[in-house]
Amino acid sequence: MKRITTQLLAFSLLSLPPTTAGAAPAPLAPPAAPSPTPAQTASSSPLATSASTASRTAERTPDTAASPTQMPQPTPDNYRLSGTLGPYPIGATLSVRPDQTVANAHYFYVKNLVDIPLSAQNSGEQMTLSEPGGGRFSLHFETSDKDAHAPLTFQTSTALAGTWINGTKTYPVKLDLASIDHLAPNALYEDVTDAPPAVFEAMVQRFLRSVLSGNKAETAKLISWPLRVNAEHAFTLKTPAALSTSWSRVFTPCVLNSLRGAIPHEMFVHNGQAMIANGTVWFDAHGARAINSCP
Repeated sequence: MKRITTQLLAFSLLSLPPTTAGAAPAPLAPPAAPSPTPAQTASSSPLATSASTASRTAERTPDTAASPTQMPQPTPDNYRLSGTLGPYPIGATLSVRPDQTVANAHYFYVKNLVDIPLSAQNSGEQMTLSEPGGGRFSLHFETSDKDAHAPLTFQTSTALAGTWINGTKTYPVKLDLASIDHLAPNALYEDVTDAPPAVFEAMVQRFLRSVLSGNKAETAKLISWPLRVNAEHAFTLKTPAALSTSWSRVFTPCVLNSLRGAIPHEMFVHNGQAMIANGTVWFDAHGARAINSCP
C-alpha cells in the first residue's frame, strides 16, 4: 500500500506542530491533502514503512539451547484501516506477523467504537475474517500501484475489498490503510498521556460532541490552553472567553464537516500528540492543543 501510505505520511508530517519553548508543539496548517487518511509508511510497502520487526534469536549458553517457548516473538505490524461496510463507516486493525499470518484482528463501527474480535484465515491474495456473531468478511488485496507484483500482500497492497455476509445480509466492504504501528493495545497513547487509552479517547470523544453541539463552555474545558489555530492568518486563543468570541472563526463550516467524520479511536500519534480528522485537531494529555482550519 505504498503510494497512499507515503502520501498520507507526507500529509500527516506537514500537519505536525512546530516546536515552541516550554510548550508542546502545535501543528502547522496542512496543505491540500492528496489522500484522505493519515498514514505513516517505500520501497515495497504502502502498508508499511514501519518495516516488520525481524525476529530475534534467544541467547544460548555453551551447554543449554533456549527452548522455543523462551524465544522472543516477533512484534506484529498493526495495520490500521478505515472504510465502509455497506452504508456503515467502520475501522479495523489487523496485527500481522512477519510471515504474513494474522496474529489478532478486530473491527468496529464508527457509531459506537466497540471492538468486535475477528478470527482470520488468509491464503494468497484472499482473506476471510469471521466474527463471533456469525458475520464473515471475504476480502482480497487491492493496490493503486500499477507496478506492484502479484501476488499482492499486506506490504504491497493499498486496500482490502470484498463483501461481508451474515445470514441473508450481504454488504460490500472497502478498507483503506490509515496507519501502521507496533504498539500493544494498552500502549496506543503512551507518547501522549499516562491515562489508559479508553480514558484518553473518552476525552477526545467529549470534545467532538461538545464542538458539534455548539457547547462552548464544555468545549473550553477540553482544551489545553493556549489553543493554536492555524488558518490563513494564524492566531492563538488563551482563555475560554476568547474562544467564545472567536467560535465561528475557529469552528468554520469546513472544520465542523471534517469533525463529523472523525474517528476518535486508535488515533494516529506523532511528536507526543494524537490527531483526528486527518490532522484537523491535535490533542496532548490535557485536551485539544491545535486546530488546523481548512478553506
